[in-house]
Amino acid sequence: FYLVEGGLNIVNHAKGNDPVSDLVEFGEVSYGAHKYSPLVQKITNKSDCAMLLIDAEVLKSPPVTSSAPLVAESHDLISKWHDRCRVYKLSLDPGASISVSYPFFYLSIVLKGSTIKTEMGNGGRSVAWEKIAELGDSEWNSPTLGITITNTGNNVYEQFIAEWL
Repeated sequence: FYLVEGGLNIVNHAKGNDPVSDLVEFGEVSYGAHKYSPLVQKITNKSDCAMLLIDAEVLKSPPVTSSAPLVAESHDLISKWHDRCRVYKLSLDPGASISVSYPFFYLSIVLKGSTIKTEMGNGGRSVAWEKIAELGDSEWNSPTLGITITNTGNNVYEQFIAEWL
């Protein structure tokens, strides 16, 4: 997950392969199966700006997966090119709110930060919390059912939801 405005020129060198030059754009997601253990990968930034890269290594499928892609308001499936990983982009304008369930384990990565309120539960039994989400914040999450996410900040909020199969 490359998170640098304007993109980067890089050289990607994974153990057992020749180095490859590439231009990566902001928010670009790449997926590569590594052939050798341990995983050894060197990414060289050839641009003049600092590099922000979130790299996740998944060693096996999570215990709960979904057989079908997520269909939810404000979520766009952006990664359809690999049969082991689906990536969705969640976008919320200031004041916008959605209710959603993620019936799978997932990695969340913030692309554009804001203040986010999360609520779970219904009726008289619920819990809510607010946090300031910033570019690059990442977290491994368990499946969640029936949560409400509200952008209480002043900026557009964008987040990747990466689901491994």
